[in-house]
Amino acid sequence: MISAPRLSFMWNAAMGSFGIIFWIYGIITLLFPKIFAPFGYILAILGGLLAVFLIATEVIAGKGTVERAWDEGTEHDSNRAYQFGFTVAWVVYLVFWLLITRGLVPVEAAFPSMGAFTGGSYCLFMGITGLRGWYETRNTPD
Repeated sequence: MISAPRLSFMWNAAMGSFGIIFWIYGIITLLFPKIFAPFGYILAILGGLLAVFLIATEVIAGKGTVERAWDEGTEHDSNRAYQFGFTVAWVVYLVFWLLITRGLVPVEAAFPSMGAFTGGSYCLFMGITGLRGWYETRNTPD
């Protein structure tokens, strides 16, 4: 059985790692569009692996542990992460609209990068806030 703090740590570490990988892919695609832009499907594969990981750990941990790991604070952080992701999406789309219209970024690199930045923002925010919360409460009993 996985304890609630350990489950929360595992979920937040996975989501944070997922967000970092997405942002790194977005940056690398902008720097080397001809090499990395065609490999955008890898992000979908990683997203599927993250979903499998989250579901598998949920099944292993059990319903009670999942309810303790996903509490009101986590729900609040999730809502803040949605807001952050939405804000990042607006900013990213506006910036890339300017870059594409001025010819500074090719369309082939812009769309995979925009998707990576937008998709990774929620997970990155959840990973950072969740790991911060885990660090502050790591010595408390379950």
